[in-house]
Amino acid sequence: MALDVEKVIAAFRDPAVNEIMINPDGGAFVERLGSGMEALPVLLDTESVQAFLNAALGTEEVFGAKRPYADLSAHDGSRVHVISPPLTRGGMCVTIRKRPTRYLSLEEMVQAQSLTPNCAAFLKFCIENHKNMLIAGGTSSGKTTLLNALASLAGTKDRILVLEDTPEMVLPQRHVIYMKTRLRDPEGGADVTLKELLINSLRMRPDRIIVGECRSVEASDMLQAMNVGHEGVMCTLHASSAREALQRLETLTLLSGIDLPLKAVRQNIVQAIDLVVYMSKLSDGTRRVLQVAEITGMELDTITMTDLFKMDVRRSPGGVAFQLKAMGTVPRFFDQLRAQGGDPPNHFFQDA
Repeated sequence: MALDVEKVIAAFRDPAVNEIMINPDGGAFVERLGSGMEALPVLLDTESVQAFLNAALGTEEVFGAKRPYADLSAHDGSRVHVISPPLTRGGMCVTIRKRPTRYLSLEEMVQAQSLTPNCAAFLKFCIENHKNMLIAGGTSSGKTTLLNALASLAGTKDRILVLEDTPEMVLPQRHVIYMKTRLRDPEGGADVTLKELLINSLRMRPDRIIVGECRSVEASDMLQAMNVGHEGVMCTLHASSAREALQRLETLTLLSGIDLPLKAVRQNIVQAIDLVVYMSKLSDGTRRVLQVAEITGMELDTITMTDLFKMDVRRSPGGVAFQLKAMGTVPRFFDQLRAQGGDPPNHFFQDA
């Protein structure tokens, strides 16, 4: 088994591998950048899996009936999830999302055709003007990559607070404070949730708050932060469309137990969030921005949105072509900027 462990450790150290999965039956799979999933020629027993975890984590962790699961960070910052018997049938199940050695810049994302130059220029303009932004998409759709690229454009004089469950983001600015949640440990140390980090961050004089992913009751505190004057807040959220992202945000806010009618929750969302950016991994394997929408208000009990950029899909005998197109609509917040003496350009929305 020692040789099998070395193969998995080698895969963990391979910069081309972005995910590693070890199943309870001892089988192991990796996902390589640009080439999809492949099985490793190994069969691991419990001792082998434990040896691999010790090598990846740099510490010795014990799993069993008292600690059947955990979210951990490897010594290189990779996200490690472990779930073990009695919650699994067989052995331990390990899932590792490798931390990128570097994130793409917005210019590099344009070169990779994740978004158009006009869309990238518009999003950069929104960052410069401290607009609150929600980046939505499915698993492995590129949300964190885009979030990191956009947050990297924030002013060098801004005090930036980054709140994450697992450390992933790396920003070039000097005035950045990274904070992470903590799960209950075997010694009984209390959980520290994103909700608690958000509450603390409001007392730390932030210029910008970046939330790695909004997935639970912290949604209400995030909206509250936006609505009491904190600008330039950005976060990611799992959803399959821009509209669904708002619906999920409603649900997460209500899960916090606040005593507000649904209409009031929706009004909070309208007042808090300026833009929703939706990303997806497409059939050709590329990760692209499919939609950039501005939240414009409410009609009756429904949040209204206006598409500023939207993906145009064209099918032909030669295949499928994807093109992110400007919809020719100027966002409403441009009027606010003009009222404050600004002169926002309209060239973002003029496709060549």
